[in-house]
Amino acid sequence: MSRLYDTSDVARQNRFAYWREAVCEAYVQLGCEGGDLEHFHGGIDVEHYPNLSISNVYGTAHEVHRRKRDIARSTDEYFLLSLQMNEVSFVAQHGNIARLEPGDLALYSSTDPYQLTLTDDFHQMVVQLPKTRLLERLPNADLLTGKRIRGASDIGRLVSDNIVSFSRLISDGGDRVQSLVQDVLIDLIATGLASLDDGGVEMSLPEQHIMLRARTFIHANLADPHLDRNAVAVAVGMSVRRLNELFAKEGSSVAGFIRKARLDRTAQDFSDPRFTGQSISEIAMKWGFNNFQHFSKLFRAHFGVSPTEYRMLQASGAHLPH
Repeated sequence: MSRLYDTSDVARQNRFAYWREAVCEAYVQLGCEGGDLEHFHGGIDVEHYPNLSISNVYGTAHEVHRRKRDIARSTDEYFLLSLQMNEVSFVAQHGNIARLEPGDLALYSSTDPYQLTLTDDFHQMVVQLPKTRLLERLPNADLLTGKRIRGASDIGRLVSDNIVSFSRLISDGGDRVQSLVQDVLIDLIATGLASLDDGGVEMSLPEQHIMLRARTFIHANLADPHLDRNAVAVAVGMSVRRLNELFAKEGSSVAGFIRKARLDRTAQDFSDPRFTGQSISEIAMKWGFNNFQHFSKLFRAHFGVSPTEYRMLQASGAHLPH
């Protein structure tokens, strides 16, 4: 679903007030300050997808604040990633300040206060996604907010170029393509942010590229019942042992990553009204689980409830047990 907010058709004296409302509607509850009320203009072109939204934001100078009172009025939890396209902006959160020039990126969280300082004629692309979708890939993502991913670096260029390319793919593709591209884009964002992490085991850029290729191949082939660690190793041109060593640096294994990705995909389908006509066993088989009893056991171990209970809870809007 696409929405366009633009001040061009709004009376000059009402433009900044309109902008405040548009920003809150497009993203999260925010405060906008410091704009030149007489000459202010801005626009937001946002595309909403099931797992994330991508928007182009542009306009004249002002500041955006996510305040404690804004957070208290909301229940949704998001990460936002700004990709600077034109001019300079600043992202501040948790005592970190990222100065963004064209091509640079920075992450920020809706569950903590932040400030954006936007200069005249700025243009950003903003990816907004549920926090859980990134945290499941990068558990320490909250520690990486307000830090700049340099667009001039190899990994920064890879991420920024593909955000632009993937936004077109998501818009042009069908449901299946959209779902796949969204997952790959979230993987890509996690890879770029992982390059900021000073803790843990550090991966070289070639290793990061291999992991990105491996995860992309896995997500593209989840429906193949023959997908296993050997197939992934062949796809990336690496031995199974060496590939498992790379996955181990992220606290997983190739087989474990495949299993979790398949379980997550079945859970998404159980929650999707488009698939209410499909049985649990049909959905499980669609995502590579040929043994239903084994699937049920894995699903309960992962989510804490049976597939049937999970589907009923999602349909009723109830929360899963912790």
